[in-house]
Amino acid sequence: MPKRRLANRLGLLAAALIFVAVGVGVVLGAHRFIYDAGRVSHTNEVIALVGAVEAHLRDGESAQRGYLLTADVGYLADYQRSRDELPGMIANLQDLVRDNPEQSRLVLAWKIEIERRLGQIDATLGNYAIGGLPAAQRSIGKQVRQTSAALRAQARQLVANETELLVLRAESSRDSANLLRALAILGIPLGLVIIAVVYGWLAAEIRHRARAEDAGDLARAELLDNIDALERQGTDLNELSRYGGMLQSCVSVEEAVGLATQYFSRLLPDTGGTLYRVRASQDYAEEVAHWGEHALNGPAMFPLPDCWALRRGQPHVHRAHHELLPCAHVTTPTLGATPTYVCVPLIAQGSQLGLLYLSAHDDAFLARMDLVKTAAEQLSMALSSLELQSRLRVQSIREPLTGLFNRRYLEESLARELARCERRGMPLGLMMLDVDHFKRFNDVHGHAGGDALLAEFGRLLQALSRDEDIACRYGGEEFTLILPEADPITVQARAEAIRAGVEGMRVVHLGQELPHVTVSIGVAMFPQHGGLGDTLLRQADVALYRAKHAGRNRVEIAATDVAVVQAVAP
Repeated sequence: MPKRRLANRLGLLAAALIFVAVGVGVVLGAHRFIYDAGRVSHTNEVIALVGAVEAHLRDGESAQRGYLLTADVGYLADYQRSRDELPGMIANLQDLVRDNPEQSRLVLAWKIEIERRLGQIDATLGNYAIGGLPAAQRSIGKQVRQTSAALRAQARQLVANETELLVLRAESSRDSANLLRALAILGIPLGLVIIAVVYGWLAAEIRHRARAEDAGDLARAELLDNIDALERQGTDLNELSRYGGMLQSCVSVEEAVGLATQYFSRLLPDTGGTLYRVRASQDYAEEVAHWGEHALNGPAMFPLPDCWALRRGQPHVHRAHHELLPCAHVTTPTLGATPTYVCVPLIAQGSQLGLLYLSAHDDAFLARMDLVKTAAEQLSMALSSLELQSRLRVQSIREPLTGLFNRRYLEESLARELARCERRGMPLGLMMLDVDHFKRFNDVHGHAGGDALLAEFGRLLQALSRDEDIACRYGGEEFTLILPEADPITVQARAEAIRAGVEGMRVVHLGQELPHVTVSIGVAMFPQHGGLGDTLLRQADVALYRAKHAGRNRVEIAATDVAVVQAVAP
């Protein structure tokens, strides 16, 4: 046994020495082979760069000839581009052959000839600029042909020298490959024979290492799984952050709902989802978006008490074989287990805004519930903010009594619509309306009666306006109506319809019908009566004044001659 152990150790030592010798030989041979391969690549690069320089020079000469024959400055630009790129290419070539004095000398001589040839081309172009094509042709003489011939000869010599080097370096590469092949053929089999002799002694060690490798593979697989999970979590958090940032940039509830639909469909691709909004009356939840395929369908609208999540103000999770009662708005199967579903309430500032309903045939999507809850909270805050912005905007541009736009919005809209109609060459009509004898009506029926009259007048004005018209309360009992792209006939017909509608308007206040009223209307047109908002308002007001003095309850059109004076006024 000791002799066998000694023989095994000596065999291992011999095998190790053989493999060390083979390894050293392989390393040296490989290093030499890599060096030779690099030199071959270097030679090919020099040859390619010589060809590229020749090609650029030929391109420049071709561009020069094209310019001389056609006078097209595009050819001149092509020549200038080729000329500008040549110095850099020649500099690269000089760097490549810096280790070869003979080639460096040839490249330097070639550079001088190239510069001489470029100078000849520049001279020809200068003669062409002075004397035209005949002068340019006279400048292309024997010296030019000699220079071109010298350039070609020098390029061929450079390529020939590099080709000789390529042959030598290729031969060296083959020698290196043969050395590596000899080492592999002679050394490796001998080492394998010695290893086979001592294989029995190493078998146990190999088995032990195999078991260790299996354990390492298992640990590596677990580590990779953990890394994948962390990467997925990082991706989810980045997507959630991007989703939250985009929600803050949404300008409407519809846009926020669309963005949330896209996010949840990507986050839970195998899960059906529905987004509900709570109606303003706080009695029903109504479907506004749907994605995927539900395992349990729900109605398009349901009362708020039908959902446990809306009752309790927190997410409600219902798993298969769950003992708790399901939500009443979920259509549960009569037989078998109920699939898993989740209801997540959308709550912000203590107010219920909606509900996120998710369902699937398994529980896999529950692993991402933390992301779902966070995304739902962000959506709730975004919806609350957008609703607040919408209310504030309405309050800033609407007059609360009549529901019409206020005077500030009138001024902004009139300027905008005038600019748009001017660009498109379209007309625009402007009405100034005033309720007749309103002060007397207000004195008799009080401010409450007057407010009831103005509110009903606002509703009538909106009802008799086109969708594109802009109805505003100018102040007190005065109103305006902007009619974009309406011709004078249409504007006058609309004014008469409004006058007749007011004449037949019924106003009931405190259970009693108030007396009938009439309205006087002044009309001004763009461009006939002015091109500025203030000018049109003055013209419509003058026309309204004439309607008042002509007996009220009538429509008057602004006078054209007055409009002309206003239009030319500074």
